[in-house]
Amino acid sequence: MSEDLHSLSGAYAVDALSDQERADFEVHLDRCESCRDEVDSLRAVTPLLAETVAVTPPPALRADIMAAIRTTRQDPPVVDEPAAEAPAVAEPAVVEPVATAPTEGATVVPLRRRVSRQWAALAAAAALVVGGGVTWQVVEQVTTSAADEVLAAADAQSWQTTTADGGTVRVVRSDQLGKAVLRVEGLADPGSGKAYQAWLQDSSGSMVPAGIMTSTDGEMLLEGDVDGAAGVGLTTEPAAGSPQPTTAPVALIELG
Repeated sequence: MSEDLHSLSGAYAVDALSDQERADFEVHLDRCESCRDEVDSLRAVTPLLAETVAVTPPPALRADIMAAIRTTRQDPPVVDEPAAEAPAVAEPAVVEPVATAPTEGATVVPLRRRVSRQWAALAAAAALVVGGGVTWQVVEQVTTSAADEVLAAADAQSWQTTTADGGTVRVVRSDQLGKAVLRVEGLADPGSGKAYQAWLQDSSGSMVPAGIMTSTDGEMLLEGDVDGAAGVGLTTEPAAGSPQPTTAPVALIELG
């Protein structure tokens, strides 16, 4: 129990504990000088996170990161194996097995990863302070989103068009997953109080809302029945969205 409490100093410094954990740790803190020193040092660092300036990453950064994740070999686990006929005073030998590089498109899962709870809490705090641009980078290196599953699906199909002002609109759909992703790049600023809204078009030409695109460079998972969609449209609408399109389509892609 004592070892567990020692490990909570980082999470305590950034107020990431439950009420019960906080109460238990504060009792421990009264009698543990090393934990008090550690909490003081961490609290001296965390205010500096607020001075970080959010910077919008370039559009190609996300694609580069995801490509590197799929093709970069992970660190192998460390295996402790005693040396044969070693003298009593010898330390166990450390043997690192050779890890095979993953095939293209494979999802790599580390066999074992140990993360200090206090540093995990500080990393989460940094992501929250810096903002959305950093948050999605941190999260997507740890988890696989539904959009990534569509883009990596074996049956993924892609359709693309160019807008009048030179932007790119692309739709990627997986019939096996029953999902589709809308990716945009280089769209013009929709204007104050405006946003781009995606639509699914049925065979009769009717449009139903499929989500709000909050960026001029990015991607999102389309909402609704993409299996039955004959096309995907994109219009400029009020930031809160519209029940029906109110402007001519910026892009309209017919799905095969």
